[in-house]
Amino acid sequence: MVDPYGGVLVYGGGLIGGAAAKAISNVGLPVTVVTRAPSLQHSDAIDWQFGDLNTDRADAFVANRQAIVYAAGSLSPASQVPSIAQLLTTQILPVVELAEQAARLNVPTFVFISSGGTVYGMTDIVPTNEDVRTAPINAYGMIKVQTEQALMEVARRSAMRVVILRVSNPYGPGQQGTRRLGFIAAAIEATLRKEPLTIWGDGLSTRDFVYLTDVAQAVLLSVGYQGESGIFNIGAGQETSLLRITELVGQLSGVPLAIRHEPARSVDVRRSSLAIGKARTLLNWSPQTSLESGILATLNHQ
Repeated sequence: MVDPYGGVLVYGGGLIGGAAAKAISNVGLPVTVVTRAPSLQHSDAIDWQFGDLNTDRADAFVANRQAIVYAAGSLSPASQVPSIAQLLTTQILPVVELAEQAARLNVPTFVFISSGGTVYGMTDIVPTNEDVRTAPINAYGMIKVQTEQALMEVARRSAMRVVILRVSNPYGPGQQGTRRLGFIAAAIEATLRKEPLTIWGDGLSTRDFVYLTDVAQAVLLSVGYQGESGIFNIGAGQETSLLRITELVGQLSGVPLAIRHEPARSVDVRRSSLAIGKARTLLNWSPQTSLESGILATLNHQ
């Protein structure tokens, strides 16, 4: 991949941001990651900058980039949200300000990591394609949808390309099960600790679990994408129930999981699986890691 610019800026060094930065660096592009805390996926080939990308220092990091990848965020679907007004200010405004700054500085591409697991809500259309109406049932999904809409407006008002990746349920090495940010990570953590795993509801709810390196590859391809602004689902393209995940983790670890059922939560969708044909066609992307292989690799990393 030829880089006529100054490499790629990744904002957020968490699970997806760190993995994406490594994938981009591995093809020879210089990468700067701005993050609040050291990443578990640290690489000496990446320029790590710690702190927030505030207005005073943004120009120096944003100018002359081939692309900017926004992968930061502190919310999860189950987060307690005391103030919607504060949420709009802290979660949407920084993304849009960064995108507008990138557009003013003639950055060609802005990639935003959204959520394919929450933005569609309780749809009956499964697998769900990008044209299905968004109807989130929690604040996390609402914030993602509002941010998407604002970014597409920035794209319409400028020459900058905006690529939105609606990532389903990512998992892989480095995901912290104790923080309950991913069901597979939580299941593995429970296995290692020999503790029961909490499932809200009957466990028949489905999710579309996609391995971390596959997500990172989608980000890499988005950085080099030359088409029009657009939204792309990024998932495995298959439904898997939570109970099936517990069975697989138990089988692959050799330690059967005990389950503790709690009442279902209103913030959780019943079924989730993404149609990924658009990403296959336009980004030339497809998932390469089977669920069994991904869970085993994650287990072996612990």
